[in-house]
Amino acid sequence: MTETARRAANLYGQGTPTQEAFERLANRWTMRLTHVLEAGPTRFNDLKKQLGVSSEMLSRVLRDLERDGLVARQVFAEVPVRVEYALTPLGGTMCRPVHAVREWAEQTADDIVAARAAYDRRSQAAEPSS
Repeated sequence: MTETARRAANLYGQGTPTQEAFERLANRWTMRLTHVLEAGPTRFNDLKKQLGVSSEMLSRVLRDLERDGLVARQVFAEVPVRVEYALTPLGGTMCRPVHAVREWAEQTADDIVAARAAYDRRSQAAEPSS
């Protein structure tokens, strides 16, 4: 194993902080939540509506992000109780990579659709007729 490969294995090996951070950022709900929360504190039900996610999944992702110090949860003693979620300063550092991924997705979406169609045509042509 080369020194570069050894270093990469140490950085991205299972259970390493780097791998865990990468997996957290790569989570589809983390990316979407970051985009929504970038606009400011948001209530749970508003997040749920904007993202089209189940309560259970949203709760899990928000809890994980809060545990990692990326999202802050604030409870307001009102009737009914109001809870808002916001990016922490550390969570705000995710915005730049999320923007870059979103920009890449927007720029390449048509090319990906075209590549899939071409692949599907090739695959269908290669299938033996029954």
